[in-house]
Amino acid sequence: MKRLNPAQLTGLSILSVMVFLALLGLLEPPCLSNLAPADINVPPFQNPRHLFGTDGLGRDLFTMLLKGAAGTLFVGLAAALSASIFGYCLGAFSALCGGLIDSLLMRLVDALLSVPAIVLLLTISSLISSPEFTRTMLAVGGLKQLSQGLALSDHSLGYLPLLSVVAAIAATNWLESARVARALTQKLMTEEYMLAARSLGAGSLHLLRYHLGPALQAVAALETTLLTADAIIMESGLTYLGLGLGPATPSWGGMLKEAQSGLLCGNLHGAVLPGLFLALTVMGINLLAARSKEHG
Repeated sequence: MKRLNPAQLTGLSILSVMVFLALLGLLEPPCLSNLAPADINVPPFQNPRHLFGTDGLGRDLFTMLLKGAAGTLFVGLAAALSASIFGYCLGAFSALCGGLIDSLLMRLVDALLSVPAIVLLLTISSLISSPEFTRTMLAVGGLKQLSQGLALSDHSLGYLPLLSVVAAIAATNWLESARVARALTQKLMTEEYMLAARSLGAGSLHLLRYHLGPALQAVAALETTLLTADAIIMESGLTYLGLGLGPATPSWGGMLKEAQSGLLCGNLHGAVLPGLFLALTVMGINLLAARSKEHG
């Protein structure tokens, strides 16, 4: 096992702290109770009950940071895993099929890559987070049981905003993974053990499961790590624009959105703290993956 260099150790330490905070956030009680007007926008270190201060609703900022860590990290990891798995499976499948199927799939990827990522992300997010989409899900007979399980309503409550953000980010980020997987698969197909397996009659699914899958795991893990940083930034941007997680699911992007109204009044702590946590998390991910990316 390779030893981690100082940069990777720093990144791993930062991420460990963030994951620990996210786990604490899952154990914290809801933040929307026991609000008092006197607790609104309390600066840090001026109230022993709120050492990090409070936000514009009087909620303890440290508690919100903990709950925001849980929401932001979950969305980032879930979206990155979904995008990486789908992209690598599709790219490997395209290379194995070859011919017309490979050409059609790669032209689709090229067409989607020609659209700016932010435009594609906002379009997909707007479509699947709209009230019309929710009402359609509730109206379709086969989805009624699913909608009840997800606690959906006409106002897109429950888990729908969370799933919508994950789906929108994953639908934007799988494209590069598919191209990388296709290129690696085409290279692996020229290896002797792959040629021997095909000569013995191994089919595409057998090759993908027993030969290509294990060979692509290391690169896929690195790709997932880097995509997690991108997904965290995308989630924060979407939530800041009002297309991400709803008020019922705290996140660092939502805290930035709620804090902007207090910036002109000098309440900087509401924006500085979640922004700092975002920057540290993304930096930790990039530090952890930097050396592996260079060697890859």
